[in-house]
Amino acid sequence: MISFDNARRLVLKKTPVGKVVILKLSDCLHHVLAESVSAKVDAPPFDQSAMDGFAFNFNSWDKQSPLLLTSMIQAGNTSAMKLKKHEVAKIFTGAPVPNGANCVVMKEKVDVKGDQVFILDASALVGLNIRKKASHVKAGKVVLKKGEIISAGSIAFLASIGIAKVNVFAKPRIGIIVTGDELTAPGKTLKSGQVYECNSFGLIASLLNYGITPEIVLHAKDDQKDVKRKLKEAEKKSDIILFTGGVSVGDFDFVASTLDEHKVKMHFHKVRQKPGKPIYFGTKNDKVYFGLPGNPASVLTCFHVYVVDAISTFMKISPRKLIRATALNDFRKKPGMTNLLKAKCDFHGATILKDQESYKLNTFVDANALLVMGEEESNITKSDKVDLLEIKN
Repeated sequence: MISFDNARRLVLKKTPVGKVVILKLSDCLHHVLAESVSAKVDAPPFDQSAMDGFAFNFNSWDKQSPLLLTSMIQAGNTSAMKLKKHEVAKIFTGAPVPNGANCVVMKEKVDVKGDQVFILDASALVGLNIRKKASHVKAGKVVLKKGEIISAGSIAFLASIGIAKVNVFAKPRIGIIVTGDELTAPGKTLKSGQVYECNSFGLIASLLNYGITPEIVLHAKDDQKDVKRKLKEAEKKSDIILFTGGVSVGDFDFVASTLDEHKVKMHFHKVRQKPGKPIYFGTKNDKVYFGLPGNPASVLTCFHVYVVDAISTFMKISPRKLIRATALNDFRKKPGMTNLLKAKCDFHGATILKDQESYKLNTFVDANALLVMGEEESNITKSDKVDLLEIKN
């Protein structure tokens, strides 16, 4: 049995990095760039009006005489225009500034009488209300670096400079195998000895928080042959396989023995932590295998720590770091195990929630962090500094 810290280190070290794939902008949110992206064009690609108004040459205007209105330029206009001295063009936001013009005065600061335009803006000067070509980005400039996580803002920015596809590290394909003869689907009538299956629902929803939809979700009987069949089926479509239940050492726990028979290299089985002590982690041929305990709160706890670490490593995302906060209430435990306590954290600090038992899920309704209470710690007192792992919930 290994420590919590060593278990996290092994997951980060042994999980392989995913392949590099080319994705459309619409599909690359929260992916990590596998290579830097450079602008292919200037942005703006031409001198552009910053507002609705009138474009003219400030240098040739005598500051008093009206200018002759000769044209109108809309956004999207593709015909080249040139203004002569003492001419003015009505122009709209985003439209190209015509050759010969170097100033745009907003429409509210002119007086138009027929084809005569009187400039009333005493603050007018060269360059007013003009977005110069390449003032945002110059062609050839690196705009996003390799290793950056693509945000919604990144996608809009890349689209604005004409980038349609990028090279990123792939998200892992994930398969879920739920074990347990006692489980039945929500909505059905419970028979004697049965409980509702919830682990697949929690895992599916948790994965969606990371933009991942499982490739396959299976239910295996408490039978080694069936566990093996479901494993082979899930492997065909998965990079990371998540078992729930059947990972301890009971007479009907077949996950670890099946993975061993399948030549999976076990990196750990059992961690000095609560909840989730029986957790299993192994690898084989660039595939990752987790045996998560069957108790629902243990499943989600182990997911938020180890599976999220594996997903991050696969996608080349930097490991999460623990954050420090102030405890807002007390908690006691026996030394010897790292406790992962559901907590609710806000700007005041971290509240350790009630009902920490591994079979109770109600605490996860409010939790947005796991408070990591070390092996040798025995008590937390209000106002103590504590370590937290943020979770998406």
